Amino acid sequence: MNRWRGLSTVVLAALGLAFLLACGGSSGSSNGALTVHLVDGPISGYQEVNVHIQTVEISGNGGWMTLGTPNKTYNLLSLTGGVSELLASGATLPAGHYQQMRLVLGAGNTVKLSDGTVQPLTVPSGLQSGVKLIVSFDVMAGTTKDVWIDFDAAHSIQVVQAGASSQYLLRPTIWAYDKIVTGSISGKLTDTATSTGLASAVVYAETLDGSGHARIARSTITDATGAYTLDLLPVGATYYVVSQPVLGTTTPKAYDAKASEGFALSGTTPVFTYNAAFTADVATGGVSGGLTPVATSSQSDAVNLLQTLATGSGSFAFIVDSGMAAVGTSTETYGFATVPAGAYSVQAVRTTLNTDGTTTVSTSTVQPATVTAGVSVTVDLGL
Repeated sequence: MNRWRGLSTVVLAALGLAFLLACGGSSGSSNGALTVHLVDGPISGYQEVNVHIQTVEISGNGGWMTLGTPNKTYNLLSLTGGVSELLASGATLPAGHYQQMRLVLGAGNTVKLSDGTVQPLTVPSGLQSGVKLIVSFDVMAGTTKDVWIDFDAAHSIQVVQAGASSQYLLRPTIWAYDKIVTGSISGKLTDTATSTGLASAVVYAETLDGSGHARIARSTITDATGAYTLDLLPVGATYYVVSQPVLGTTTPKAYDAKASEGFALSGTTPVFTYNAAFTADVATGGVSGGLTPVATSSQSDAVNLLQTLATGSGSFAFIVDSGMAAVGTSTETYGFATVPAGAYSVQAVRTTLNTDGTTTVSTSTVQPATVTAGVSVTVDLGL
């Protein structure tokens, strides 16, 4: 679920590291209510990502207020494709503007790997006070506000190798959405040759900043028929649907990437449909490399694989795959396998927790990568 979004209605709690911004709930003469839901996006390499959430809280003028006490372990990977869990239901709070929420996590967090083994998922000590989310929404008197939290497991697990074993660290990347100001894009992905649906394909909704750089706003996976829905997309922005389907694990089958035209979501046109047929590519290779300097205990790195794709308004470098780098004792590496042959580029994104609780995001220089059949090209990245 890389997603790098800078939209006013969406807030990034990058890797769960606390933002110490001023927040408040300017109370009015009467109360409103808040309901909080939990969702997630797709991630490969894991059967389960189990996170224990004790409480959901919001910051107001009087300090932190408890919205819900689920005290429950959630498998984040079961919360995709429109499935959600209720964290708080109709919690009463003063009407006003709110800017900060947090999830207080408990013990017993685990991951189930693709081979079925279960490993502990360590929560850094700096997050024991809660995973903070910067939000921006108003609770009106006599109304109930619906807020959806996307845990984004795909960009929340850092693998740290220790000798012959690996440790799995939870560095939560969390987004919050005010559902009333969001829209969606849905459709179906099919095989050009057979017209059959492409199941379990990753689909991104991406935005372009003023310099034409792509950021993932939301991701999902197609169902058994190839259908998908990219929901919780804040209105007021233009989104491109991007996918480079890779199906299967034992003998994976890859398809050439495609990007849609731009869909401008607004309050009057919040819903769009995009169907696409993809061509299988038997010529595949890979991209891998190292990152320097190696991430410290307060840092976490993701790497984006980009390819220039044509749209109705021009050609842009979109993110066709994104994954977390693996940290070793003295090295840090990344890798993308089963990539259709062609011209690509790669870029690393590092998030650092500062001593004051804020985070700093830095990016590497974009490096070209030409993928040829049967070869994994090496591209090292410096941050």
